[in-house]
Parts: sequence; C-alpha cells; structure tokens
Amino acid sequence: MLNRTNHNTGPAETKLKLLDAGITLMRSRGYSATTVDEICAEAGVTKGAFFHYFKSKDDLAHNALNHFFEGKAQDYSEAPFRKLPDPLERVFGRLDYLTETSGSRAHVTKGCLIGVFAQELAFTNPGLREICQQFFSRIAQDFARDLAAAQAVHPPAVAFDPTAVAQSYVALMQGSLLMAKTAGNNEVVRQNFEQYGNYLKFLFGLAPGKLAAGVADKSRN
Repeated sequence: MLNRTNHNTGPAETKLKLLDAGITLMRSRGYSATTVDEICAEAGVTKGAFFHYFKSKDDLAHNALNHFFEGKAQDYSEAPFRKLPDPLERVFGRLDYLTETSGSRAHVTKGCLIGVFAQELAFTNPGLREICQQFFSRIAQDFARDLAAAQAVHPPAVAFDPTAVAQSYVALMQGSLLMAKTAGNNEVVRQNFEQYGNYLKFLFGLAPGKLAAGVADKSRN
C-alpha cells in the first residue's frame, strides 16, 4: 500500500497517489472489480479528495492509463539499449531490456495496464479501447523505427515489413505477460522472447547465439 497522506500532502501528490493506487489495483484486479473506495483506501485519501480530482472511476482510469504509458515510455527512452550506436544492437537490446524488466525471476509480473484494459473493456468502453489502440500503435512504431534502421545497415536475409514485425512484438509482449500471470511465474516471458530473438536473427541471417558475435561475423562476410 502507498504511504498515507497527511496535512502536508500537496494537491499534486494527492492526485499522484490516487493514480498510482488505481494503477496498482486495476493491474491486479481489472477495471470492473476495483472500486473507488478501494482506490481511496490504497492511496490513503478521502473519497471527497477522489472526487475533487476525478469525476468518476472512468475519469481516473483514463488518467491512469495515460500516466502508466508515459511512465513506461520514459523508462524505455532512458533504457541502456537506446545508447547503442548500431540499430541492430538496439533491436536485440530492447528484447534484453524487456526480458530483464518484465521477465524477472524475483516476482511475478503484474501485467500491463494497457493490456488489462484492452482485454476487459474493448467492447464496452470505446474511449478506453481507442486509447489502448493508440498506445499499442506507438509502441509498435517505436520498435519499427529501429527495425527499419537495422534493415538499412544490415540487409536482411529474408525480406520483412518492419511494421508487421513490430506489431508481432507487441502481441507477443502482451500475450506473454498474460501467460506469466496465469502461470504464476515469469519464465514464459523469458522463453518467448528468446524464441522471438532467434526469429529476428533468422531474418537478419544471424546464427543463434550472442548478437555481438553474430554481427561481427556477418560484417566480415
């Protein structure tokens, strides 16, 4: 549970506590099973404070979804793989980063709030469905840029559409997180992305194994 608020808590901090509480509960329980009262209890604020910042649970959900995505986007923008000069190394560095952050053996993933909402609300809440779709597209587009850059520097052995391959990455990520939650461990995340990495190596004509050796060997051919 988040720290309890006190009389020194400012408006911005109170709103952030409510958003974080909503994200925590909705990731684990889903939208429908999470109540405003539970969000307030998790955040340590009054119900009056909730309605000061949000018109409804749906309003909080919209804000929480944006807050969750922007936080993840910032994490990815600052991830170590972004600094790699070779776009192909960035492609595989992204997979390593995802495996390390979402495939940790220390604790079971809580899943992705975007995926949770998309599964539960796609047919009942058009507004949230559209936001989820936009975020999935932004994730795919971000990866597609590195894939396209890698194609230019390292002509692939098999022609492929960077956008389509990036979309399969998003689908695999969401499916793997769901499978990890049902399995009670993150091993499936690690296994799935190891196989996906081998698929990408096949596209670029690289043998399974460490990327650095594969790229070096290919550049000498």
